[in-house]
Amino acid sequence: MELNAVKKEIVNHLIAAHEGRPWGSRLSKYFRAFSGAFSPDMPFTFYFVTETRPVMYVYDPRPADKRSSRQAFHEECARKKPKILEITGFFEELAGNGYLHIEYKGLQGRPPLPDRYDRVWRKYGDFYNDLMLGLSYVCLSGFTPAQKLYDLWRTTIRTDKALI
Repeated sequence: MELNAVKKEIVNHLIAAHEGRPWGSRLSKYFRAFSGAFSPDMPFTFYFVTETRPVMYVYDPRPADKRSSRQAFHEECARKKPKILEITGFFEELAGNGYLHIEYKGLQGRPPLPDRYDRVWRKYGDFYNDLMLGLSYVCLSGFTPAQKLYDLWRTTIRTDKALI
């Protein structure tokens, strides 16, 4: 399996999370967002109206008259789409090739919308089918690394001196 820097970060994150170790990376904000938690230290998160309809909420505590325009906000959110698609697509590839065990959880256990969320969280829901399905797959499931992922990690990533 050919691994670029993003895929290596995903594998490192999955291994670290499974072992209970923190793993900070430039992708951490995406992994936190997949959890659906709402926290002021998160730039964005994903909430599900239904199992197939994700909404991205972006933290913005500024008063409404001080926020960016709707167009600028939508452009900023749209820039996240390729990275979301890359991450969710790789999760699907890993699970499909036996590197991850998947347990579908659905909406149970997902955090609810917080009180007065609309005061500090801006809503973005312009997702098409590929993103909706990928987000549903990753956000509504639990993943456990298979031995095959650990073998890949040991032989390809862990031995890479630049990533240790």
